[in-house]
Amino acid sequence: MTMQPAGGALLSETRPPKRSGEPATDDRFLRLSEREEGEGPARLYPLASPTWPSKALRGLLGLLAPARSACGLCGRGFAPSRTSLAGLPEELPRSWSDSVCGSCRSSIPWILRIQCQVCGRPDSCGDCCRRTSAGFIRSRSAVRYTLEMRQLLARYKYRGEEALQPWLADMLLPAYAALAAELRLADRLTGRLSDRLDPDARKGKEPFDLVTSVPVSRQRLAERGFNQAERLAASLAVRAGLTARPLLERKEERGKMSAKTRRERLIAAEGLFEAAPEAAGILRLLAARDPERRRPLRLLVVDDIYTTGGTMDHCALALQRCSPVPIDLYGLTWARA
Repeated sequence: MTMQPAGGALLSETRPPKRSGEPATDDRFLRLSEREEGEGPARLYPLASPTWPSKALRGLLGLLAPARSACGLCGRGFAPSRTSLAGLPEELPRSWSDSVCGSCRSSIPWILRIQCQVCGRPDSCGDCCRRTSAGFIRSRSAVRYTLEMRQLLARYKYRGEEALQPWLADMLLPAYAALAAELRLADRLTGRLSDRLDPDARKGKEPFDLVTSVPVSRQRLAERGFNQAERLAASLAVRAGLTARPLLERKEERGKMSAKTRRERLIAAEGLFEAAPEAAGILRLLAARDPERRRPLRLLVVDDIYTTGGTMDHCALALQRCSPVPIDLYGLTWARA
């Protein structure tokens, strides 16, 4: 007696007898419904390839329900083609707008118009008129520091969500573009007559000579593992075609500024910063590159939040004290409190 393997027995029971003249057929692609009377049990094989009506239906469903992407800020899935660009700054990269969901977009309070020409506040400002001295000339910010923006920044700074960094850096670009446009206009108005008559005289030239950042203490650096302001400054420099260098040091840790009143913040910032040992040499080299320069060096100081302006002021004053050449300081922050 000859034993058949189990698989062979199953095939012999389920495969129908081949008719004479019938072309060979691969049983694996027969439908369950192709069962004739008396042929035995139904075949348990995959279905045949879909015909053209079902392919067209799939394509139509794909158009009605396009592929979803993960939002760069919240991580939820969304359909990029269904989002609107209304209310977004023109200078914002398209890659950012294509990667952020509509819900996150609507929660971002962009600063598109300012009231204070010094600190860039979108509302009436009572701080700058009370200042008796200023280390920086003007500062601009990307967004208002609302509860949603505070939570977003906290996820990056304190909860280790470092993947947010490129999206936050892109958000700086509209505020930077506005500040750069102001300085280009000032250069043309105060420049030589030939520069004023030639609209392309300074085309493609950035108005800043160097980008630097507000430092954090060694204690904060050990806790977080990074300086958020330094990373934002480096990312902005890459996007704007500038050079970024750390020029400042923080002498000590005087507690979190967010827990202090306005007066306590201003007092805590006094004498808190000093120039790095290499800062004077870097500024001297920058000035030597253009000995016919008709204006001071322009430095852009980047930070995450502008509150009272005390931090920006004292960072600027520390650089001015150490600089062997005339310098003008400007500020750029991610949020304006």
